[in-house]
Amino acid sequence: MKYDNKSGVSIQAKYHNEKLNLTDGTLMNILSLHEFSKEDGITSMMVGETNILTYYSGEDIDYYVVLILDMLDDPEDYESILREISQIILENLEEEKYINKLPSLFTQISESV
Repeated sequence: MKYDNKSGVSIQAKYHNEKLNLTDGTLMNILSLHEFSKEDGITSMMVGETNILTYYSGEDIDYYVVLILDMLDDPEDYESILREISQIILENLEEEKYINKLPSLFTQISESV
């Protein structure tokens, strides 16, 4: 997910559950969670029955990596791996190289817990 002052919030890529759609309201809630600090970091939230963990890159890049968890998953169990994969994604933004890495990153997440 990326935020741009002109176009707002946009999903840059999805992996695994292409059918899962977050509402604009949920995307704005994610943005708001990170808005005040403007620094990189991780936070989590529940929206209805959707358990969400997010990593924010900080305002220099303004990218958000969003991990949708099962409702009963503990977000704290995923914080370390989310930080790791977020760095890989951010290092591969050029020419959208990260998109081809999404399947292996998803596998890393699945195997980490």
